[in-house]
Amino acid sequence: MRRRVLTFLLAIIFLGGVSLGAVRLATAQSNDVLTISQGADTDTLSPITTAVTPSSNVFNQIFDGLAAHDPNGKLVPALATSWKQISPLKWQFNLRHGVKFSNGDPFTSADVKFTVEKVQDPAFKSQKADRVSMIASVETPDPYTAVYVTKKPSALMPGRPYDLRMVDAKYWKEHGDAYEVDHPMGTGPYMLKEWKKDDHLTMVANPGYWGGKVAIQTIVWKPIPESASRVAALQTGETDIITNVPPQNADQIANGKLTKLGTAKSDRVLFIAFNTQKPGLQDNVAFRQALNYAVNVPAIVKTVLGGHAFPLRNGALPPNFVGYDPKLPSYHYDPEKAKDLLKQAGVNGPINLVLNSPSGRYNMDKQVAEAVAGQLQVVGINASVQTQEWTNYVGQVSHKALVPMYELGWGNDTFDADGTLTPLFTTDYPISTWGTPETDKEIADARYELDPKKRNADYAKIQETIFQQAPWLFLFEYEDLYGITKRVAWQPRSDELIVCKDISWAK
Repeated sequence: MRRRVLTFLLAIIFLGGVSLGAVRLATAQSNDVLTISQGADTDTLSPITTAVTPSSNVFNQIFDGLAAHDPNGKLVPALATSWKQISPLKWQFNLRHGVKFSNGDPFTSADVKFTVEKVQDPAFKSQKADRVSMIASVETPDPYTAVYVTKKPSALMPGRPYDLRMVDAKYWKEHGDAYEVDHPMGTGPYMLKEWKKDDHLTMVANPGYWGGKVAIQTIVWKPIPESASRVAALQTGETDIITNVPPQNADQIANGKLTKLGTAKSDRVLFIAFNTQKPGLQDNVAFRQALNYAVNVPAIVKTVLGGHAFPLRNGALPPNFVGYDPKLPSYHYDPEKAKDLLKQAGVNGPINLVLNSPSGRYNMDKQVAEAVAGQLQVVGINASVQTQEWTNYVGQVSHKALVPMYELGWGNDTFDADGTLTPLFTTDYPISTWGTPETDKEIADARYELDPKKRNADYAKIQETIFQQAPWLFLFEYEDLYGITKRVAWQPRSDELIVCKDISWAK
């Protein structure tokens, strides 16, 4: 039968003049497999290890949290059917009955307690530790009730730990940390079938999923680092959804016979961080300020991203975040002021330095780094852009090993200042390369401030310090661009999450 189909398709090619790409598309449409291509593969299938979005997009299909965000960012029930504050320090979560992990283990409050405590374990070094650091303990009065006891009354509950994905405590204890990297066991709508790192990952629908039958039975994640190759794969039907469409291809995909363009204003900001925890010129405030004045961000947005981004004008936070203050100052393009500051920093002639950048993780990441390097030459800084593939790159970010400066993007799906300031601007956080004892304390205190006006004022003060200290070269907030085949019905979200149970075939 398979040979007869192939023969028929070949006949179409030679007799009908149909392109090979069209045949590939026809082949893809003949089954029930949805293929998604991001620029990077996941580095783990442990949902409590990393906070990186391409990884979350993969393992989030296999695991659930107690709550979830709807497409508008509203907190909605998931493994917990409801929650309430029962005392100033206690939040009670009522768990859904009858939920099982895909191996048949029942989901209970013991799994919640294990998950939170595992993430809090300093030896585990979870990138999600900040999401549960306000929790002192987890009480389990019965199998279907979990109580988070906070260290102090906290403004971050219940939203901050909302997306912590629950793991099977019994399974994890039996197999250990290393086994979880590629043997996930969750309660989510999909289960892992096969993973060949950097080639493809296949997952199939979980027949016992508590949320009911999903529309698409098989999902294939096929990473394609090069953006031009992703576009070609979409146009030939080898994949159905691609992330980070290059701006120069946006109109082509939007007007394609078989493709369409999906857009969403992202919560992700792109910046270049200075590693102030290593010796070097980047430890000098005047030097960091100089580089901010030397870069013309609006020009980069226009020329590199075709206008599909929004320059950061008031600090590190996008405008719709708790803690954003439109009155905060911002840097602007002023190369003469940059030269004066460089002299204050002791730089009296051309210097050479390295600008580290991922390649293919963020839209036009390498090209943005190259544009920044080009503008820095005007003030006498010869920046050499060094790129790495994402898995190695993020590993070095986690070890604070990139020096003196490195490009990074940060998506904060809590829409709260704490989700940016704690992980990126506190001294000892695993991926932060700047901090002071004063701001560390101020950021920690703001987590527990219950008066919204006072809390916003606290964040304004912190961000004023961050502006003056310039630990980042502040760049922009993305507009995300997705390429989608017309056989797929899907609307992109501002939190960049791809929720496969919400995707269906177009009618």
